Amino acid sequence: MADESQKTTETAAEKPIPPAIRNQHIKALGTLERNPDLAIEMLLRCVGQCPWFDNARRDLHRASIARYLEKHGGKVPTNPLAGALSLLPKMKVQGLLKKGQADEALQTCEVLLKDDPLNINLVKLFAETAIAAKRTAAGLMAMESVRDRLPPKDANSWLVLGKLYHETHDYKKARDCFERVHRLKPTDSEVAKLLKDSEALATLNSGWEQAHEKGDYRVGLADKEQAAKLEAANKSVKTEADAATLIKETLDKIQREPKNVNYYLALVGLYLQQKQYAEALGTIDQARQIVGQDPELDNRYAAVKQDMLRAEIAELQASGDAEGAANKENELNQYIFDDICERVQRYPNDQHLRFLLGEQYCKYGYNDEAIQQFQISQRAPKDRVQSLYLMAICFRNKSMNDMAVEQLRTALELLPSMDTQKMDIYYLLGELCEADGQLEEASKYFKEIYRADVTYKDIADRVQRIYAAQKEASK
Repeated sequence: MADESQKTTETAAEKPIPPAIRNQHIKALGTLERNPDLAIEMLLRCVGQCPWFDNARRDLHRASIARYLEKHGGKVPTNPLAGALSLLPKMKVQGLLKKGQADEALQTCEVLLKDDPLNINLVKLFAETAIAAKRTAAGLMAMESVRDRLPPKDANSWLVLGKLYHETHDYKKARDCFERVHRLKPTDSEVAKLLKDSEALATLNSGWEQAHEKGDYRVGLADKEQAAKLEAANKSVKTEADAATLIKETLDKIQREPKNVNYYLALVGLYLQQKQYAEALGTIDQARQIVGQDPELDNRYAAVKQDMLRAEIAELQASGDAEGAANKENELNQYIFDDICERVQRYPNDQHLRFLLGEQYCKYGYNDEAIQQFQISQRAPKDRVQSLYLMAICFRNKSMNDMAVEQLRTALELLPSMDTQKMDIYYLLGELCEADGQLEEASKYFKEIYRADVTYKDIADRVQRIYAAQKEASK
C-alpha cells in the first residue's frame, strides 16, 4: 500500500506550496488594507512562482477587482468592452502557448488582468489560457467574476464558460451555457455535440446525486414517467419470483432499446434488491460502455463493490470464520484505497475525490500526502471545513501544532452555529492548546463545548481537569 500511495502522489497530487511562498501570501493579505498596490504585486509574484497556488490567485483577483471598482467609484464603466484587448498581448500569449509555456502565458494574462480585471475580452483570454494550462479552476473563477456582464449574444464567451463548467463536472451549468450558444449557432456541430453530452451527464449526475441522498435508484432515471412505472412495478416485488419476472422484463426492454441507459440503471436497482452484486456490477459496466467514462457511474460501481465485500464479511463472521472475515476486511480496505487512487488519476480535477483520497492517506498515516490532497479539496465548499479539520489532524501528527491551529481557526470562520462539526474543531483546538501548556486558551474552547453539550466525548472530565490545573497553578 505504501508503494501505491507514493505512486499516486507523484502522478495525481499538486505540488506543495513552499513555506516562503505561503509566508509571502500571508504578508500580502496583511498589507492589502493599507497598501493594495503592493499587496497585489506580492500576490502576483506568488502565482508566478507557484501557478498551482489557487488561494493566492483567488485573492489576487479579488484584490484587483476591489481596487478597480474603488478607482471607478464602485461602478463598472458603462461600456463592457472598454479598453478592448489589443492584438500585441494576445499574440504574446499565443506565442507562449505554442512554445508549450502555458503557465508563463497565464502569468502574462495575470499581469494584464490585475489592472483591468473586469475587461471581458481579457478575462476570456485568461480563461482560454487557463484551459490550455490545465488550470480550469482559475479560468472558471475569472469567468464567473464577469458572468453577469457577458453580452447575451457573445457566443464565444458563453462557449468558453460552458467548457470550464464541463471540465469541472458542473454539467447542469455547462448545459445552460451550451443551450445559449446553440440558439446563437444552431448549425454548429461541435456545439450541438457539447450540448448533447452535457445534457446526458447533467441528467445522470443529478439522478445519482438524488439516488445517493434518498437511497433510491429510481430517482436517477431521466424519464419521470418511466421512473413512475418502474416504481409502481417494484412495489409488488415480494418474492424471488416477482423479482425474477421484473428482471426478465427489464432485460427484454434492454434488448429492444440497448442504448436506453434508464433500463440499465433500473436493472441495477433490481439486482441490488436481491443482493445480486455481481450482476449489478456487470450491468453498470454495460452502462459505462454507452455513456463512456463517467464519474457518477464510477461512484456507483465502487459503492456496489464495497457492499458486496461487506456482505461477504458478514457471511464469514456469521459462519464463525474470523480469519476469513479479517482477510476479507483487508481486501475491502485495499479496494477502497486503490479505487480512490485510480479515480483521482482519471479525474484529477474532482475535488471531492481528492478529499476521499486525503482521508485514506490520513487513515494510514501518510500525513504529507494527505495534506497535499486536503489543500486541493478545501476549495470545494462541501468539503472545505472537513478538509481543514483533517489537515489540522495531519499537522498535529507531524508535531506542527501552530499549523494545525491555523487550519482550525480558518474552519471556525465558516461555521456560524454550534453543531457537532464545530464541537469537533473546538475539542481539537483545546487539545492542542492544552498540549502546549496554554490552559486558559484550552479552557475557552472546552467551555464552549460544555455549554452546548455536556455529554460530548469526555468534555465534563476535561473541563474539570482544566479547573483543577488552573487552581493548582494559582497556589
